[in-house]
Amino acid sequence: MRFSSNSWKVLSNAVAFGGVLLLAASTAVQPANAAWSGTYAASAAGWTAADSPTVAVDRQGDALLVWVACQASAPGCYHQVQVRLKSATGGLGPIRTLSPLGPSASWPEVATDDDGDSAVVWQQDGRVVGRRVSSTGTLVGPLRTLSNTSAINPTVVVEPSGRALAVWTDVRSGAYYTTARFFYQDGTVSNAFTLGSGAADQPSAAIDRNGLAVVAWTESHSTVVARRVKPGYLGPRTVFLAAGSGATYGRVNVGVDRDGDAVVSLLRHKTNELSKFWARRWPRTGALGPVMLLAPTTDNVTLYNAIASDLEGDSMVIWSRRTSTTQTDVFGRRISRSGALGAITRLGVGDRPRVALDDDGNGLAVWHSPGPPYDATRVLARPISTAGGFGVTTTLSTDGRVVRTAASPGGNFAVVWQQKSYPYTIRARFGR
Repeated sequence: MRFSSNSWKVLSNAVAFGGVLLLAASTAVQPANAAWSGTYAASAAGWTAADSPTVAVDRQGDALLVWVACQASAPGCYHQVQVRLKSATGGLGPIRTLSPLGPSASWPEVATDDDGDSAVVWQQDGRVVGRRVSSTGTLVGPLRTLSNTSAINPTVVVEPSGRALAVWTDVRSGAYYTTARFFYQDGTVSNAFTLGSGAADQPSAAIDRNGLAVVAWTESHSTVVARRVKPGYLGPRTVFLAAGSGATYGRVNVGVDRDGDAVVSLLRHKTNELSKFWARRWPRTGALGPVMLLAPTTDNVTLYNAIASDLEGDSMVIWSRRTSTTQTDVFGRRISRSGALGAITRLGVGDRPRVALDDDGNGLAVWHSPGPPYDATRVLARPISTAGGFGVTTTLSTDGRVVRTAASPGGNFAVVWQQKSYPYTIRARFGR
């Protein structure tokens, strides 16, 4: 059996296809390519891995790899969430199992603090659960059930000193609510609190160096809202885009700088129109910036996009566009700290793009190629300079799909993916 990703965890509406792109040439300084490690097999032999691995990297460059797998020989092939630490100066540590065997463990997310203490959250048997993992890769505290009701689509962020904020969508009597809980280093948790009503999609969160988080989501796919959150403080509900004109919104993503200035990107869809890819800046003090059109209106953008910000507030956003009935291409552009848009750069054929930046804005864009999703055979990467330029494409694997990446504050990068061929082993490479 091959485990499939949720084709769209955000919009229930289909995205129309077609259209062309006017592509601007990038004149930004080109970065050097990273030096890459060999390929590591993270998941164990005899285990079949699902296609949602993820990774986080601490300040020292140690990476925590997270995935869901099942023992192929076990009846029913029930799943477990597993983690493995990759030292910046050594090899892989032992595999740790975070959850009991169960039929529905899925969608793990991870975040780590400066010292490498991590928080992992996922869906398990209709609830959102979590576990803390120490900087040495050992488990801290018991498995915690974070949601009080049925819940879906968790995400997590961790402040530099270690306190985590888990956010998810509660399902209460058929209605959706965006809900959060603080998750401490010793494995204890705060009471759950409601941020607002929500849609059946994944909220997005990012956190600044002072521990102030920005959480953004859609309300019934018709309104984009965000709040700032810190222990003892729940900021006012801020409306980014209001309901109107029959449009729906989704695929919300957040980037934040050292002081909490945020950029929120999103898709806008309307029946009989091509989807639009927008962003809006939200300074920690001051008014919302204007709506920025990230992709040309003639673009037929797909469901997949990502954003990352450095400490000074420069951001990189990447997305994919359907160019025909059988091909998608990946594009990227910079959003400067002043809100200026850089030129659009075509990165290559593929889909499911992800991006990570270090503190100074050095970064990495990754994706699988070609697209659409299930045609992937290669894992590709392009480095990003502090000026927003893209370096030469590197092929990290010729047998991979559904790739994720993360960066340390100092510029260590980790890339993790699912091997396309059976038994779908989770593999990873590391570079600087």
